Amino acid sequence: MIINSITVRPGKGKSSGVALVLVIAVTFLVSLLIGLMMTQYILKRRQIQTVRQKIQAFYTTEAGLKKALYYLRHAEIKGSSWRTGDFFQDSPIREKVFYDRDDEAEISVLDDFAFLRIRSRAVGQIDQPLQVLIAGVMPEAMKSNLLLVSAQPLILYAGSQLNGLIKLNHEPIYQGGAVNGILETGTTLTLPDILDKPFSSSAEYMKYLLGHPQYFEVELHSPRVFSPQNPLPANRVFVNDAVLLENRDPDLSWRPKNNLTLASTAEIQISGWTIIANAKIAAIGPVRFLDNSKVISSYVYSETGIEITGSANISGMLIAPEIKISKEARCLNPTIIYCGPPFKAGRITLNNDSLNQCCIVNLNAGKNSRTEIIRPAKLEGLVYSRAPITLSGEVTGYVFGQTFYEANLLPDTTKTNILTGIIKQADTSDVLTIPVIFEGIRDFRIIQWLNR
Repeated sequence: MIINSITVRPGKGKSSGVALVLVIAVTFLVSLLIGLMMTQYILKRRQIQTVRQKIQAFYTTEAGLKKALYYLRHAEIKGSSWRTGDFFQDSPIREKVFYDRDDEAEISVLDDFAFLRIRSRAVGQIDQPLQVLIAGVMPEAMKSNLLLVSAQPLILYAGSQLNGLIKLNHEPIYQGGAVNGILETGTTLTLPDILDKPFSSSAEYMKYLLGHPQYFEVELHSPRVFSPQNPLPANRVFVNDAVLLENRDPDLSWRPKNNLTLASTAEIQISGWTIIANAKIAAIGPVRFLDNSKVISSYVYSETGIEITGSANISGMLIAPEIKISKEARCLNPTIIYCGPPFKAGRITLNNDSLNQCCIVNLNAGKNSRTEIIRPAKLEGLVYSRAPITLSGEVTGYVFGQTFYEANLLPDTTKTNILTGIIKQADTSDVLTIPVIFEGIRDFRIIQWLNR
């Protein structure tokens, strides 16, 4: 009998097992690598898609802003008085913004004190709304350096000087003054029509804040002093008494709160080196800005009066029955100073030693109402006043009024039209920031991006 022998070589089975393990490991690693690559590819695709959606949402939102401006510029469609709501309630409109796409933008157009706030948001896309603050651009038809609508002739005293385009109802009486420019006279002159609702609704809103402490995060019941050592407790603070915001350290740049809303049933004083930006400040009593305080892009309302003195600087909107700027204090562009309804009288006085860049609107023509720009005060901007104007200082820009007077010359000068100051022609290369209150405005410009 023959037996076949089988030779078993040591290690062969073990090598096969190792090889199998290696194959599985390599396969797993390759699969993992492919999985990672696929995951990375998918994530990258999603990131690209998200970026594309964000870009498209931005273009849609931006187109919404442009469409709102288009409507405002074309009186035959909606016109400059078109709004979608007010401070208390808004009903945005939806508009298709591209010719060959269904993309829609939700658009709001609201009065923001003397300016316009336009808000746009892409509907159904990534939510990244845009908000801008809009000012008017002076139309060519309104560019009269002086427009005086009065039954009395203008008397030009020694030192007075009128430059640019001058429009009067009557030939002026020269008593030492001069006209260097184009003089037009006519009996049919009228002041530009005004939309006073932006001011009245603004005053109504600030008055609402003073009567509704429940709107605020914190309500306090005694006089308060806030400083770097004792900061405000919240962004919206209501105080049933007087308030002082003060920073005594010139080396410390202290901003109490950004987007602060502060209301007082008494008075508010801001002094030292305090800096406030994008705030709403409302008081039943007077509001005072002293020393080296700075108030930037803020709204200030007082039912008594506003005083800016020392070396204080301010920009924004001032609403009160009496507003005074004195010493080295000044207003910076864009600033609107307003006296008018709901107040029964309005007195605005610039008696400072600095250049003011602002627009003055005084709609009160009643007793004790005045608009005063007293030497050495200088103003670059616009003056629109139904109250008598005292001008012994200097205005570079535009003055629209009904009466001039000079209290130091005669006991009763409310109807004498005496001018002792200077009106100069504005540099045509400068774009004057004016409130959106004139019916004739058809051009606008962005003065602030509110969420960029």
